[in-house]
Amino acid sequence: MSREADLYQRELARYRAAIARDPKAALQRYGMTLINSIDPAERALALKQWGTEIGEPVDYYNLGVKFAQDDNWSEAILYFKRAVEQDPELTEAIYNLAICYEKTGHTPQARSTWEVYLGTLERESAEADRVRQHLKGLE
Repeated sequence: MSREADLYQRELARYRAAIARDPKAALQRYGMTLINSIDPAERALALKQWGTEIGEPVDYYNLGVKFAQDDNWSEAILYFKRAVEQDPELTEAIYNLAICYEKTGHTPQARSTWEVYLGTLERESAEADRVRQHLKGLE
């Protein structure tokens, strides 16, 4: 790794730590210069913490991912639902919403969400077969 790349990675690590410690102070120190260099879930959370209006389905999806990574399933559900409401073809959000419903014990909602996800798949595919088998296990 070049010296410049190493410096960049260290500064990016400092930026991430600053956001985790105090998002508002990180914004004051760094501005928006590195926001697109962090992963999408971190980016969406930082924007939310800064009070920046997010409105893109992918931003809601990424917030759902962040909360799911933290095992905050109820919060993840809110963001995955919002992502699907804005973009019903965002299959990743549908899939993750079904998982979150399962994690919170909301089996009827999980089942109906898996069925929606199944409807987005090719009928004769390995993924569709896997989802049908999974649905049988939810009965």
